[in-house]
Order: sequence, then C-alpha cells, then structure tokens
Amino acid sequence: MRVITIGLFLLMLSANLLAQTDKKPLTHDVYDGWKNLKNHKISKDGNIVVFNIVPQEGDANLYIYNNETGKKEIIERAVSSKLSPLSDYVAFTIKPHNDTIRQAKLKKVKQDKMPADTLGIWIKNENEIIKVPSLKSFKTPMDDSNWFAYLYKKEEKKDTTKNKNGEKNSKDENNNHKKDKKKKVKLNGDELVIFNPLKNIKHSYSNVTDYQISKNGRTIAFVQESGDTLKISNLCIFDTTTEELKTLSKGEKDDYKKVTLSKDGLQLAYVFTNDTTKTKVYSLFYKSVNTDVPYKLVDTLTKEIYKDWTVHPHSNIYFSLNGKKLYFSVAPKPVEKSKDTLLPEEKYSVDIWNWKDKYLQPMQLKNASKEKKRTYLSVFHVDSKKIVQLADTVIKEVKPENFGDAKYAVAWDNEPYGELSSWDQGYYDVYLINTKTGEKRKLLEKISSSFEVSITQKYIAYYQPKDSMWHIIDIKKGTDRIITKDLKVNFYNEMDDMPHDKDPYGIAGWTKDDKFLLIYDMYDIWKIDPSGKKSPINLTLGFGRKNNISFRYKKLNEDVKYIDESELLLTAFNNKNKQGGLYTVNINGKAEPVKLVMEDASYSYKAIIKAENSDKLLWRKGDFQNYPELYYGDLNLSNAKKLSETNPQQKEYRWGTVQLVDWITGDGEKMQGKLYLPENLDKTKKHPMLVYFYERSSDGLNDHYVPQPNWSIINISYCVSNGYIVFVPDISYHKEGFPGECAYSAIVTGTLAMAQKYPFIDKDNMALQGQSWGGYQIAYLVTRTNLYKCAMAGAPVSNMTSAYGGMRWGSGMSRMFQYEKTQSRIGGTLWNKTIEYIENSPVFFAPKIETPLLIMHNDNDGAVPWYQGIELFTCMRRLNKPVWMLVYNKEEHNLMKRANRKDLSVRTMQFFDYYLKGEKIPEWMDKGIPAHKKGEIHGY
Repeated sequence: MRVITIGLFLLMLSANLLAQTDKKPLTHDVYDGWKNLKNHKISKDGNIVVFNIVPQEGDANLYIYNNETGKKEIIERAVSSKLSPLSDYVAFTIKPHNDTIRQAKLKKVKQDKMPADTLGIWIKNENEIIKVPSLKSFKTPMDDSNWFAYLYKKEEKKDTTKNKNGEKNSKDENNNHKKDKKKKVKLNGDELVIFNPLKNIKHSYSNVTDYQISKNGRTIAFVQESGDTLKISNLCIFDTTTEELKTLSKGEKDDYKKVTLSKDGLQLAYVFTNDTTKTKVYSLFYKSVNTDVPYKLVDTLTKEIYKDWTVHPHSNIYFSLNGKKLYFSVAPKPVEKSKDTLLPEEKYSVDIWNWKDKYLQPMQLKNASKEKKRTYLSVFHVDSKKIVQLADTVIKEVKPENFGDAKYAVAWDNEPYGELSSWDQGYYDVYLINTKTGEKRKLLEKISSSFEVSITQKYIAYYQPKDSMWHIIDIKKGTDRIITKDLKVNFYNEMDDMPHDKDPYGIAGWTKDDKFLLIYDMYDIWKIDPSGKKSPINLTLGFGRKNNISFRYKKLNEDVKYIDESELLLTAFNNKNKQGGLYTVNINGKAEPVKLVMEDASYSYKAIIKAENSDKLLWRKGDFQNYPELYYGDLNLSNAKKLSETNPQQKEYRWGTVQLVDWITGDGEKMQGKLYLPENLDKTKKHPMLVYFYERSSDGLNDHYVPQPNWSIINISYCVSNGYIVFVPDISYHKEGFPGECAYSAIVTGTLAMAQKYPFIDKDNMALQGQSWGGYQIAYLVTRTNLYKCAMAGAPVSNMTSAYGGMRWGSGMSRMFQYEKTQSRIGGTLWNKTIEYIENSPVFFAPKIETPLLIMHNDNDGAVPWYQGIELFTCMRRLNKPVWMLVYNKEEHNLMKRANRKDLSVRTMQFFDYYLKGEKIPEWMDKGIPAHKKGEIHGY
C-alpha cells in the first residue's frame, strides 16, 4: 500500500511538473483576445447584476446575473445596458459583429448604410430577450416606471405601383407620374416606440427627430415632422400614466431644440425658432404639461439679460431637482457675416503675441473655438417667472449646488491670475451668487486648493496652504475660523516633494444639516463641528496612524448629498505592506473601525456599488496574478459570490510573482519598490532585468497588468512571462533643484541592492525603460552610469534650458510652471538657477553616454516637445553613439492608434532581446528602414 501511495504521489508530481512546463510564454499576437471587465451595475432591489467582458479587439459580451435564480445569461455583442428602475428588465444595444463592421469599412460603405445596431430587452420574470433591429437610440427613466422609449430606422417600402399592362413601373414612369402631382416634402426622423415590455404595450410615431423621457418615466416628449406638400414640426408629449398623446405646438419650418423635462415629468422647456434665415435667433419656452399655452421667455430675456443677448440653442438646459428652477445659457445674438469677397491668397494670417496678454497665444488659439461658443448660465424661477443671469463676461464659470436646488450658486474666476499660470500654480477667486437676486459675493481670493460649500450653505470649508490649515467661513456672519489648528497632525500631502504649495488630503463630506464636516489626514478621518461648539474628534480613533492604514470614506448613494449618520464604509490601504481592504466605523467615533477584510489584494474604490433599496453590494478585487474580478454579496461582504472569470486563458501562459522590496539609497533614505519574478524562476541561473520607473509606484504592488500592446511603457506581465525580471523602484526627490541626482540616488542604489541580494539577477544584462518623466530620468542616468547594457526612453526632456521656454502644445501653456513649481522640481527660473538647469540637462553631457539608447518621440506630442527627442538623438548621432528614434506620425505623447502600439511593443522587446538575451539583431536596428520603403517593410 505504501508503494502504491508513493507511486501515485510521483505520478501526480510528474503531471504537475508537466503542466507547468507546458505553459506558454505570452506573445504579441495574444493581445486582441485578452479581455477587461467594464460597466458593472446592480439593480435597485439588488437582484440583478450586469457587466460587460470586452476583448481588446473583437466582440464584447453582456452578462446578466439573476440572484433569485442564481443563473447567469450571456448576450453576445451587447453593450450600453440600462437596468429598469423597478428591476424587471434590462435594455441594451447589440452591436454588429466586429468583423462585419471591418469588412464594411474595407468596402468603404457609407455611414448611413453601415450595419445597424439592435435593441435587446431581457425580461426577468420570463427570462426571454426581445430584439428590435435598426436601432438608433433608447432612453430609460431613473425612477418609478417600466416605460421607456427607443428610436429605430424603419425600412422604406419599395414602390409596388403597376402600369396599365400590370407591370411594375420603371423609374422613368414613376418620375412622369410624379410630375402630375404636387411635389411631396421629404420628412426627416425615424420611428419612435414608447414601450412597456412587461405589459407588451407599444405606441409608435413616425418621423421623430428628437425625444426625451422624464426621470420618473411619466412623460415622454418628442419632436415629430408631418405634412404632405408642406412640412410641419410638431412638439408632442405622451403621458405614460394615461397613455394619451398631446400636441403642444406645430408650425411650418419650426425648429425645436433641447427639449427638456423636469424630474416629475410635469414641466417642459425647449428652445424654438421659426426663423428661416441662415443666422437664426432662438427663443426659450417654458410650459407646464397641464396648461395649454407655453410661457415665452424671450420678452423677459430682453429685460433681465445683457442687451442684444439671447438664449443659446446648444446650451445645457435643465430643471433643478425640485423643479422650481430652470437653468439655461445665453450668449450674444448671432450676427450675419458679410459676404467674403477676398480670395485665399489675398488674405493675411498672423498670430500677434503681446507681452500684456494674460494667456499666451497658443493657449488662446487652443481655446478659441470654446471661447467663440462660450455661453453664460442663467436661471428662470418657475413660480415668480423671474430670470436671473448668473454668469457674465467677468465671472464666467458658475455651478449650481445641490442638484440646482440651493439658494447660492458657486462661481470661480481665474482671469486675474491668468499670466501667473505660465510659471506658477493655478489661482482663482471664489464667489457665491444668489440665484434669486444675482448678487455676487467674493468669499475667497487667490486660493489654489480645495474648497467645499456645505449642503445647507451655512458654511464654506477651504484649505489654506499658507498656514497648512483647514478654515471654515460662516457665510451669514462672514467670519473665517481655523478648524484644525490644535490637531497635531498634517492635513497636507506629506509625500508631495514638488516645490509648490501642498494640496490637502481632502474632505469626505458633510453630515445632515451641516452638523459635522469629515476631513482626512494621511491616515485617519476627523469629525469637526463647523460651528465650533464641539471639539474635533478623530472618528477612526487614530487607528489608521497606529497601523499605517489610510482610511477613506466610500459613499454608497450618490443621489444623497450628505453623509448618513450611521455606520460608514471605509476603504483601507496599508502604506507599509500595501494590503487593501474594507472597514466600517460608526459616525459617533466611540469605537475603532471594524475590519471586514484586509488582504494582499487591490480593492477598487470606484468599483464598489451598493443597491439603492437593499444591502447587496458589488466590489472588485485582484492582484498581480489574479485579474480584478467582480464579487457580489451583502454589505458586510458575507455570502460573497465571484460573478466573473474574465481571462480563463491566463492559466495556459507563464505568469509571475511580485514582492515588496526595500533598500537604503545613496542619501540614506529607506525606499520601497516592486520586484517581479518569472513563474518557476530557476534561481541557479542568471536572468536579465528591466528597470522601469516613474516616481513612486510601490503602492501598486497588487495591481494587475493585462497583456496589451505598449502605448509607451513595457507590459510587465509580458516581460516576466518571457523570462525577464522587472524592478520598479520608488524615487524620492528630497533635494530641490536636483531631480536627476535624486533619481540616480534611488534607482542605481536600488538596482545594485537587488543584484546583490538576488544572485539570479544578471548584473551584466540589465536595462532601463520609462516614458515622459521616466524618459527624462533615463536620459539623465545614461550620462552618469554605464551600469545598464541598454535603455529605452519615451518622450524624454533632454535639454531643460530649451524646454523651459518651450510650449506644451496640447494645452498651449508655457512649460515654465513645470520647472519652477511642479514635476521637474528645479524650483526657480532659468536665470536664477542656470547651473541647475544645465546640470539636469543630458545633452550637455552627451559625450559621457556609452549606453545604447532607443528613443520614442512622436511628431504630435503635445506634452513634451518633439524637438527634445531630436536634440538628444542628433547629439548622440554626432558623437557616433548607438541611438535609434521611433517617431509615430500624428501621434500624441502616448500612442493611441492600436496598430502603432503593437508595432512599438514588437520593436521595444526586440531591442531588449538583442542586447540582454543575445538574440538576432532586427533589420530596423541593423540597417534601418529607408524613407522610400516606409510602410512596405517592417524590418522586424
């Protein structure tokens, strides 16, 4: 019996080893089939869960989980799902096969002839799917109704008229026939169906051009064209409670836009004109659905709004949540342009840069289109019929509070500090605007950090970098009081090592009736009485600081503005060992947080969703080896079920492991980093190592990396699967003005520490890779050390002296702010810190470079100017040093086009494989690709 047992053991061991050796390394051709989980939602009663699993290239699937039956439905190619408010059905769009779309594009099929979407409706109780072809769109309510509406393209009927011989008329005969009749107008629009899928009741209306549904599903408003020889536009409303249709207005050539309904469906607003000129002027109308005559706001507009201004047809028009206010935007009336009589060659084109401009010309040009279309928020008070203009040409940015119901709107103005934005951080003034009177009151001046108005608008809380304190302004009294003065902790980001004012950790929110404000420090949550009558208390009782855990409040109902005064759900992150999890804490702060889970996993803060009317919860968790799957359970995480298996094919491929590592830098700092090791690492052999970095990355110890083509950085999963060790060190920039030196101190000492601690790291075959700020640090490092056999730098700044005065073309901003105040960390101007700019610029030390360098810098990079890569390339080329540069045409800072990403993935790894593994040099590296052969040969 003992012999049989040993035999079985050896057989099992042999099978296990065989299974491990049968695993394949990841290759570049597997990317398309690797998937991601997206768009997870839960019904209000908590019994239905939907989510998509989407391949990188191909057709997505929709998964519907029914908790009552425990069954899971899979609908192929379904996306854009909507759960019914009463949890009875799921509506979704079914896309055509990806390959069908591709073939149509190859055939250059016109857009209106492309394969159409299909509407799908899954009905829970019947477990069946209704399908409607040729879908244009569908809209569902948010509350209280099973009615919804969809628009589809109705197939045109073919002409079946016959001539006197009983044959079908020819095209010419039909044309002759038409000449005898008045010409019919062509009607626009598609078929609108108002549908209750549970009762199987449908109401159809043809030639609909626009439609809206109220949030409670009671009212559906739509614009319909009708007529025979004269086109008429009709504005209609359908009442789902009575199933009755009303036509509100009709007229020849009428133009309706921005049809809007209040939440209860009892009020309607729209923008309208019957102007037939090219430059149209619109009017705004308001109507209660129970009255016959719409209220025209145009007369009031001329009195209450700037002279010669009117409602803008493309502005966002919406009712406040309680329906008592209607928000809309106005702008100067459009003016008919005079006819252009000049030829293109007779016109000049010039940008005039003026030193007095608040914003540089490139920034102005970037925002020119937005400024031409700028609108200014106004409000119509339904009861008093009064209009108030809230925004104007001075204070342009206005945001209504509390879903539009609040007395005050918040406004901010950065215009006075526009010039400073070129070299300093952003500043702005904060105003409160009385929505009834339009009175503007400046509350804060030249602030650069967070502020938040309380729910009842008694207070405004803001952080003041000058004293590193949170303040409370009593809006009625006008008093300003420090609320964190006697608390012996820091409320600013202690890890921020840039030379600018530090941002705070932030606010969790306000409790009901503004009784308390919850504020974060690095670890814990503080409960503060804004009135000052009660002393602040540490809500989490210092448990976070004692255990190196950062707690953050997770709001479970986004429709409720305040924090419920009961048990709070907290996300938790251990800053030392990088574990993640969830806790609960009582709002009274009399007991330590209670752990629900804390483990070596990543819990996505945004992925946690609670059912509105039950204690069912959705969450996602994962780690480097396990994709972050979707879980379903109770609020305390009990009865947990894993609902997804996103990439089952992963078990067929070699993967790897990750561990947290630490070392002491050359400056005596203790640093952390991540070390990724290949699966079944043979520790008796030497393995090449890639060193990737940006700033601090160790907090992402449990991040999962889906194999995908490279937009600018290495894919760690691919690298370890193919035998590479990957080291990701944290970097501390503790010396202002010396970012390159700080990077050198952390990265080189970290690399040497890893090589010394782990003998299986091949010290003779190590390389660097990074993008943007990481690319700069690589360019600097190769001027200081020959430790690395090769390096790949994406979009590197190579010359800080020329980059300082350059532009970020993506935003039109000067690059000065980056060097003086933010990431580049020089902390001064080019003329008062000239030596630092030179010492941190790799091009000045190019003769010292001996490391072969691959650069990627794209010709439409809006963040780091393309010429920075060119400067480094041409310097190294002039010095006869091995250097290559990949320039992807019309690409931004990071690659967006998938074909380019795939190409970069191949070339990057070929570069490393040649230098670190001794594989054959590819043609593009050896001989290059002549410009006249571009696109014809890959050179792989």
